[in-house]
Amino acid sequence: MTHTVVVTDHDFEDLSIERSVLGDLAEVVELTDDVGETAEDVEETLAAADAVINLRYDIDADAITAMDDVRVISRYGIGVDNVDVDAAADRDIPVTNVPDYCLEEVSMHALTLLLAMARSVPRYDRSIERGEWNRDVGAPVHRFSTRTVGVVGYGAIGREVGSRAASLGADVLASDPFLSADDLADDPADLVAFEELLERADFVSVHSPLTDDTRGLFDAEAFARMKDSACLVNVARGPIVDGDALLDALNAGEIAGAGLDVFPDEPPATDAPLRDHDRVVATPHVAWYSEEANEERRRTVAEIVESVLAGGDPWNVVNGVE
Repeated sequence: MTHTVVVTDHDFEDLSIERSVLGDLAEVVELTDDVGETAEDVEETLAAADAVINLRYDIDADAITAMDDVRVISRYGIGVDNVDVDAAADRDIPVTNVPDYCLEEVSMHALTLLLAMARSVPRYDRSIERGEWNRDVGAPVHRFSTRTVGVVGYGAIGREVGSRAASLGADVLASDPFLSADDLADDPADLVAFEELLERADFVSVHSPLTDDTRGLFDAEAFARMKDSACLVNVARGPIVDGDALLDALNAGEIAGAGLDVFPDEPPATDAPLRDHDRVVATPHVAWYSEEANEERRRTVAEIVESVLAGGDPWNVVNGVE
């Protein structure tokens, strides 16, 4: 084998898919299992790599500085907020992602959480657990076709959510600083400012990337703008929502509920108030998950690395390095 590919971290049973794609082209080394735990061991392993595959490991500028021979950093997923893409660009290292492997899964999961709140499922479920049989505990419930869904971040996943919500009869609003009204000419959503969306929507679904501009976007001021009957859905990145501000808004009745697949800190502490709040339905960062999506992201990442190591070009590059 002429190349070394370092997998910084993963949550799979093994790396059989990656090894089958890379074949005899490269040895696949697991950072967490095949090297020691010291910073020196990690730095030495990264320095010897020809390519890096990453899931949740924080690849900062210092880590990239140690990468003497790395030709590509490929991430298992859409977001690249845990990779210093600018530092990689400075060293002419392309950073890639898999932008479309879970469009169906995430959009369906967002809609599932949204509909659960629309039908007051969390409150009814917890009422049943308490031994009650009471329609009023979840009231008021309204026809979904009379509701307005606001989608914040109208990229590929956001558009899927908007389309699915519209097909169920809801009005759809979209907020995205990178789009104009012409971009939504053939779309069911109306493009509005973020503040207007908050004020008008009955359900707000978050699909923005995590950036310096979106970190803490949903703060106390944002929740104060929302209807007291409105619900928030976040299947994007936890830190986009200020967890303390969300808890305060729920407890004060400033909003009616939240559907969360992501949290500011993951996993949240076992006693974190949002975990078992009566007005929250939560899942453990699984919106992306299906067996098919998992295999697709792994195979795509490995194929990108294979192409680069074989002298070809990467694709899905997010930092402008070709």
